[in-house]
Amino acid sequence: MKNIIEIQDLSKRYGNFTAVNHICFQVKKGELFAFLGTKGA
Repeated sequence: MKNIIEIQDLSKRYGNFTAVNHICFQVKKGELFAFLGTKGA
């Protein structure tokens, strides 16, 4: 099935804090996907 979201090597930093470090994922059409932090954010 076709990917509707495709993330490659995603990183996000806030000053010296690394929130996301080099993640990759795909979401196919019809799938449910949730990306939650440690506090549900």
